[in-house]
Amino acid sequence: AAMEITARGVVQGVGFRPFVHRLASRCGLAGWVENTPGSVVIHIEGDVAALSRFRALFVPETPPAARVTRLSFRKAAPAGVLGFTIRSSRSDGIALSTIPPDIATCPGCLRELADPADRRHRYPFTNCTNCGPRFTIVTSLPYDRERTSMAAFPMCAACRKEYADPLDRRFHAEPNACPACGPRLSVRGGDGAPVKCDDPIGAAAAAILGGSIVAVRGLGGFQLAVDATNDAAVRTLRKRKRREEKPFAVMFRDVDSVRAAARIEAADEAILLSPRAPVLLVAARARSPLAPSVSAGLPTAGVFLPYTPLHRMLLDRVDRPLVVTSGNATDEPIAIGNDEAMSRLRGIADLFLLHDREVVQRSDDSVVRRVGRGIYPIRRARGFVPAPVILPRSFPDVVGLGGELKSTFCFVKGDAAYLSQHIGDLEQAPVRDFYEEAYRFFRRFLDARPRAACHDLHPAYFTTAFADRAGADRLFALQHHKAHIFSALAETGFAGKAVGVAFDGTGYGEDGAIWGGEFFAVDGMDVRRAGRLAYFPLPGGDAAVREPWRTALSLLRETLGPAEAGAAARELFPDVPPESIRLLLQALEKKINVAPTSSAGRLFDAVSAICGLCVRSSYEGQAPMRLEGAAASKAAGTYPFTLSEEGGQLTVDWSDLVRGTVADARGRLPAGTISRRFHDTLAAATVAAASRLAESAGARHVVLSGGVFQNATLLSRVLSGLRKRKLTPLIHRQVPANDGGISLGQAYFAAAQVAGG
Repeated sequence: AAMEITARGVVQGVGFRPFVHRLASRCGLAGWVENTPGSVVIHIEGDVAALSRFRALFVPETPPAARVTRLSFRKAAPAGVLGFTIRSSRSDGIALSTIPPDIATCPGCLRELADPADRRHRYPFTNCTNCGPRFTIVTSLPYDRERTSMAAFPMCAACRKEYADPLDRRFHAEPNACPACGPRLSVRGGDGAPVKCDDPIGAAAAAILGGSIVAVRGLGGFQLAVDATNDAAVRTLRKRKRREEKPFAVMFRDVDSVRAAARIEAADEAILLSPRAPVLLVAARARSPLAPSVSAGLPTAGVFLPYTPLHRMLLDRVDRPLVVTSGNATDEPIAIGNDEAMSRLRGIADLFLLHDREVVQRSDDSVVRRVGRGIYPIRRARGFVPAPVILPRSFPDVVGLGGELKSTFCFVKGDAAYLSQHIGDLEQAPVRDFYEEAYRFFRRFLDARPRAACHDLHPAYFTTAFADRAGADRLFALQHHKAHIFSALAETGFAGKAVGVAFDGTGYGEDGAIWGGEFFAVDGMDVRRAGRLAYFPLPGGDAAVREPWRTALSLLRETLGPAEAGAAARELFPDVPPESIRLLLQALEKKINVAPTSSAGRLFDAVSAICGLCVRSSYEGQAPMRLEGAAASKAAGTYPFTLSEEGGQLTVDWSDLVRGTVADARGRLPAGTISRRFHDTLAAATVAAASRLAESAGARHVVLSGGVFQNATLLSRVLSGLRKRKLTPLIHRQVPANDGGISLGQAYFAAAQVAGG
């Protein structure tokens, strides 16, 4: 008997073929395994019992770094082969799918690192087919050593022997190296001058323990490391990096040390220890060893574990948690080259821990939350990119160009959608250059010939202007919040009737208003606006985002009238000059620089300001994060809200909710109580509106997308409310709910347009 097995997903460069070879040999089967573009194909033959045993063991024993998204078994004709062989890769149509994401150090390599008898003892570039750099070192295709930055390091005889042996853990591990033939560390001072040093990691550890900032060349670029228990050192990093209050991620030596600073469960532990090793947002402990400046007043912590041998060795030497943040000044791309870092990070870093393996692809650390037992992505980069999202069917080549903030782009090729790594906010020229550089790389590696490109409706976005240079045959514009819904439909594969809810900051609307609190009727690939939060005047655009009191004043004026709004604002915002309040009320009266908005994000901003939690904001999302962080754990009742219908659209009226928050704030109720009431009210209103729309459409599913749904307090209330109404929620698991995921939605929409349905 014979069988053919096809495995799709992250199945190349992760030790998949050697694993198949070992398993087939163990089961006494003959045949072969080979890489084809985007998949691994296995032919096995032997007696029926042996085939059954192979099939039973296949999934449980799959390499830890592999992610099989599709698996098919079918009967085949025996070929009469002897023994089992690993065939060389087929190079026709090779694509990005042959490159796996970077993989955190595996247990086998960690054992060697700690073993004084092993030839890789304390070697900071130890890796194998189960772990190490992948995407970040690739220069061209097909993915083999001479087309990576490891080409500069010819393997010694011992490494070459491992590389050529199908039974070895390092068979075809392209970054394979050892102290005799691989990359090496060096140290430079803050001025860039070389430092003579026999122990570079020891020098870096000593500097950190002395309160200094060390720039470390990591997997996807430079990182700035500082003692996370030293408040003065963390404050210095904030000042030099121009990052006033945004929380820092902290790297811990092991899970036990994470537990000292944060409350984690078994499911959190599994995420931290996974081959993707993302930064995980969790609840911080009240008596955490971390310096207060790390989280800047938020009750959460971004925690992660060492994912390279270099990080592991540095953590072992300092024996305390480290702030490990992107090697850049705020709003710039991460630095990757040694000379680039010493130029751009001079004045920020006191010491540079360098190495001579080039980083080819910039890649920040990925950030996730846990929702239920699974991950909920916030920022998708190292460990995830370039693994594709598998779509429900095959499509022609298209591309989605993303938005302005948290930017990514997405190429669709066949049934796979390839999102770029997180690029960032495109307001700065260096970030735009990074976008174009990454776009060229993906297009070349995918051999993509886009039949269409899809961009946001906003006429002033960089990505809207870039559409003309995207190299596509046709251009489509898609409204921002519809793109959010399409991104969730793409990754879930859902194709029936549903209600879509897209809550975020702001997006250019089809009626010229600023949308952000939207309800949609979904029927297959037809997405129509069916409801919204009631419009209110948004004063001053970006100024309202930086100063949430402005949005709050607009809502006060709408609910209380101009005179009472002024009095309430002077009481609630004592640090805002009365003249500023008077002038803004005048501008609102005369409709100067004011646009109507339905934004859920701006509603959060306003309530955060009303509670006194965030009157002025130093980074995007600070006001809602502070509001969520303050929410009391015990339910405190809800405020009234009303649903109304006009012109076939459902409207959620927030005026009673705002009146309630203002009355509670003026009555000196704790901010935590007001925040909890606000969250519970908005969740109840969302569930009520979605339920009414679902009933009228005959739908049983509700799609949730948009950056506001990164708020775990709101999301958990909405999920439980929908389930109580016997509605099935669909949420993001592979791409962010925020603007980092809209490029997938744009690409999916364009693909359906080109494919005709």
